Amino acid sequence: MVARMVAAVMGMEIAALVFAYLAFGWPVLLIGAPVLVGTVLLLLVVRASEAPRRRLQAARATRWETQTPLPGGLMSGFFEIPAPRSPEPWEARR
Repeated sequence: MVARMVAAVMGMEIAALVFAYLAFGWPVLLIGAPVLVGTVLLLLVVRASEAPRRRLQAARATRWETQTPLPGGLMSGFFEIPAPRSPEPWEARR
């Protein structure tokens, strides 16, 4: 999947550079060639950062039991009806 995405990005960039070269001539290469090199460097950095991210994701996935449902939630207990209070404390004050 990632290899196809890299190939698509590089293919579109090379096609745009060739089209611009044919339309405008050699001055396009003054900007297009460094942009192409920058894209290659960026894709290499992203590729290098994927391995540690995958390892971290795998480590996080093994920390928790995924089959057990988590108890409660953000609003757990908010809509529960409170238990009626006994009138004893009010009668003791009289």
